[in-house]
Order: sequence, then structure tokens, then C-alpha cells
Amino acid sequence: MKNIIKLLILSVLLVACNDDFLDRKPLSEIAPENSFQNAKDLEIYTNSFYNDLPGVAGIIESDKLSDNVLYNGVPLEQSGTRLVSPTAGAGGWSWGNLRKINTFFEYYEQCDDAAARKEYSGVASFFRAYFYYGKLKRFGDVPWYDQVIGSQDTELLLKPRDSRVFITDKIIEDLDRAIANLNSDQSSDRVNIWTALALKSRVCLFEGTYRKYRNLAGADDLLTLAYQAAQRVMVEGPYELYTTGNPSKDYRDLFASTDAKGIEIMLARRYSSVLNVANSINYYFTSPTQEDVGLTKSIVDTYLMENGTAFTSQVSYDTKTFKEETTGRDKRLSQTIRTPGYTRIGGATALLPDFSASMSGYQIVKYVADESQDGNAAGFQDIPIFRFGEILLNFAEAKAELGTLTQADLDASIGLLRTRAGIPTLDLGTANTTPDPILQTRYANVTGANKGVILEIRRERRVELVMEGFRYDDLMRWKNGKLLETYFKGMYFSGLGAFDLDGNNSSDLELYTGSPVTNASQKLEIGGVITLSNGSSGNLLPFADRSKSFDEARDYLYPIPSGDIQLNPNLEQNPNW
Repeated sequence: MKNIIKLLILSVLLVACNDDFLDRKPLSEIAPENSFQNAKDLEIYTNSFYNDLPGVAGIIESDKLSDNVLYNGVPLEQSGTRLVSPTAGAGGWSWGNLRKINTFFEYYEQCDDAAARKEYSGVASFFRAYFYYGKLKRFGDVPWYDQVIGSQDTELLLKPRDSRVFITDKIIEDLDRAIANLNSDQSSDRVNIWTALALKSRVCLFEGTYRKYRNLAGADDLLTLAYQAAQRVMVEGPYELYTTGNPSKDYRDLFASTDAKGIEIMLARRYSSVLNVANSINYYFTSPTQEDVGLTKSIVDTYLMENGTAFTSQVSYDTKTFKEETTGRDKRLSQTIRTPGYTRIGGATALLPDFSASMSGYQIVKYVADESQDGNAAGFQDIPIFRFGEILLNFAEAKAELGTLTQADLDASIGLLRTRAGIPTLDLGTANTTPDPILQTRYANVTGANKGVILEIRRERRVELVMEGFRYDDLMRWKNGKLLETYFKGMYFSGLGAFDLDGNNSSDLELYTGSPVTNASQKLEIGGVITLSNGSSGNLLPFADRSKSFDEARDYLYPIPSGDIQLNPNLEQNPNW
């Protein structure tokens, strides 16, 4: 595997030592008239497309926009204070990556190798679909360009936005071309037919539910395409969930591995100690100098009990101590945050949550590797971009939304995920006859006979994919943006004073105002940035003085920079910006 990533990095002439190395430009550009002559030319050129895949910021840190995460700030998406940028090309309205892809399509037929033309046109088709999927989610209607635009191409330069329906159709066309042309080799370094099917299921699920929850035409057709694409991967593909049969560590190891576990991970952002290409994941989640990232009480409450019942069905679930609330839960919880008894991989020392590194108290350990990687803030874990676990969730959700989901479908999808987590599978009849009341309140726009199972699939998706960059997009497509107005809470405390977090009769944390008075090993001042939700007791509540707002008529889309509209008056601004 590592030999493949070496080839990839070296072939695009990139040299770097940090986690944004793939965003750098090649040291030399290939002149079109002198290249695209043979298979190696096409390979080297398309290798540069992998530069555009997201890394730590685009995957892990993007969950900060959602209700999964508390950190030392309130994002503009939650405060309602996003502004229209005056700078052309800002705010995501950039097109340089597309020009690079369309340049390939303009010249690749110069290649004398028909098999290479087929394969690498599939790669380019995948990346153009990936590019436009990002634009679709962010802006809705955007201009479709499938050719290189010159400075004299006035008609194209002044092109108006195409509809999101048209853009979706073009994305699917590109993905179908990729599926037809790409090879089926199992690899987490390169795109293949399975990666293209995975992206198709992701795109069609996003747009299908986006339309369903806004009563727009075409939802069912897209949801059908979503489950069919996922089903092909499930039935025909070489992937399965990574498991050794140990539910206490398999989920942890999937994300902490320095070599992507290709049995499940279909495409990854690769890092290498040999090539000194590192990320900052360990440092980000463990250092007090970073963003104090932690999960919210909302998602911690979402994890089931190990017997498959809802944690929130227990009496006084919302006032349990940290030890009480983390005991007997879905085993993914203890592999996602520090819980009593947690040790670093390969370590022997039990570590409690570090409140100087996690504002909520629910300190994240997903992706965190052994301590040997902590030097110079360097981490070498490979980050999944597409994995089989998502495929199972896409399949189940699309069929549930269509009303065609069966118990056999659930057993072949959600059931596998829950088995790996050490909890019982989901029963279709029980879910629909007794919908979870907390989830019903959270997602009040879910209705119909399949309401209960849709809610449970959303629970599963939130838990399984936490910190993988999906949650904000999920809220947008489900039309649940109002959830971002909530003031997110952290761990519960009965009042000020000293607390024994792990039940070993020692003072692990003191909450205080003014000055601390105990010998607790950690101390947290209450007042100012962090308060308690009930005044003298309750959940940790950061930034209670900050305004939070989500405008249903505006905030599901981002604005187009005014500078771009000045350059092209045919671009219409998104509503209410």
C-alpha cells in the first residue's frame, strides 16, 4: 500500500511535511501540446486531481459546523453572521480545479493507448463529479462548464447559473461514465468503479432527501439511484466492514491505523512517516493549545445502551454522572471519547478527559493513535474519504425514505454496523411502532409509516460517521438547520465543587468561581466563557452570551461573492443574501 502512495506523491512532484501538502501546486506544469501522448502522461496528469481531495480540515474539522461539536468558537453558520464576500473567487466560488480537469478532456484523446484513454477519462469524470457535488451542496444552482474557458469566450464567461436539477443530472452522467470506464481493482489510493458507485450513492442520497424534505420533484428517482449504487458495492464489490470480532477496539483501530484498512476503506487521504507527510490529528485532539474540541451532550445521548435500548429512555438520563452515563453503552462511545478506563493505544496509564483540551468534557479519541506519534505534532493516520460503513448507511436510508426497506435490508446494513459495535440489530417493526420521542422532537419533519426506522437510521448515521464530515450536510439536506440555533451543552455537573469522574474516590475535577479551594487534579473556572446551564448546576455551557440564528429562507445555501456578480451580471445571488 505504501508503495502506491509513494508513487502517487512522487509522480505529481509534491514535496511537503504537513497535512496540507496536497493543496500545493506542482513544481512544473505539463504543456498540453507536449503531453497526453501515452498512458504514463495521462497517469501523471490525473494524479494531480488527488490534490483536491479533503484532508484534516475538510473532513475532521468540518464537523465543527454541526451540532456534534463544541470548540472555542461559534461558527458563522450557527451565529447567522455570514456575509457576502466582496472578493471574486472567495467563499468556495473558485473554479481552478475544474479548469485542470477540463484541460484533460480537451487533450486526452491525443493518447495512442485506447485502454489508458478509457481508464483515465473515468478518473477525470469522477473528479469532475466530485468537484460539482461540492458546488451543488454549497450554492445550489451553479454554471456548468465542461470545456476550458479562454479569455475571449465571452458567452461562457458571462454564463448564468444552471439549475441544481441540471447540475445533478450532469454529475450523474459523469459518474455513470466513471463507473463504465474505471477498473475494479481494490485500492484505497486510487479511484475505481467502487469509489464512483460510492460517490453516486452519496450524491443521490443527498439530493434525493434535499428534494423530498422540500417537496421538490424527482426525489424518489434519486433515492432509487442511491440505494441501487450502494447495493452494487454491497453485492458485487470486494469490501466489508473491518472487524476482528472485538467490538471494544475494532472501530478505534479502523481510524487510528497508519495504513488504511483496505477491506473497508475505499479511498483515503494517505500520510507517511517515510515521506514525512504528516497530519496534526493527535495534537488537535489532545493539546490545550488547539481548539478545545469536544463532542456535545446531544450526540453523547444519542448512543444506545449496549442492550439496544435508548439511553434517553432511562429515568434522569440528563443528570447522570460521567461514569454513570458512559457505563453499559454502545462500544463506539468509548472508542470515540475518553471514558473511565481509557488508555492511549499501547499505553497503560488510564486517562480522564482533559478539560483544558476539550471544552465540553467529552474529549475526542477517534483517530487518535499511540503516543509515539505525538512528537512535533506529527500524525500519520490515513483518513477515510469513502468507506463501506457509509455505503451501508446510504443503502438503508434511501430504502427507508422510499418505503421499501425490509428487515433483511436492515440486517444486511445497519445490523452489520451494530454487530461490530456490540449491540443488537435494529428491528423494523419495533422501530416503526415505537418511535423514539427524543428523535421525533429533533427531526419533527419526518412523518409516515416508516418514521421510526428513519429516525433510528439517522441515529446510526450520526454515531457511526461522527467527525467524518457528514453531519452539517445531513442537517442541510434533511432541512433541519434550526438545530444549529440550539446552545450546545457539555458534561453535566450537580453544582460547583470537586467531582470524582471515574468513581475511584479521588477528586478529578473542581468547578469553581473566584479561586479553586480543593486539591482536585484539574480545575475549571465557571463564569465568563463557560457557565452552567442552570446557573449553579447543569451542563457545561460555553458562549451562552453569543447570538445564535439560522434563517430558514437563506442559510441552507452560501452566498456568491459580490465581486463575481460584478464580473458576471448574469449570475443571480442566492435568495435573501
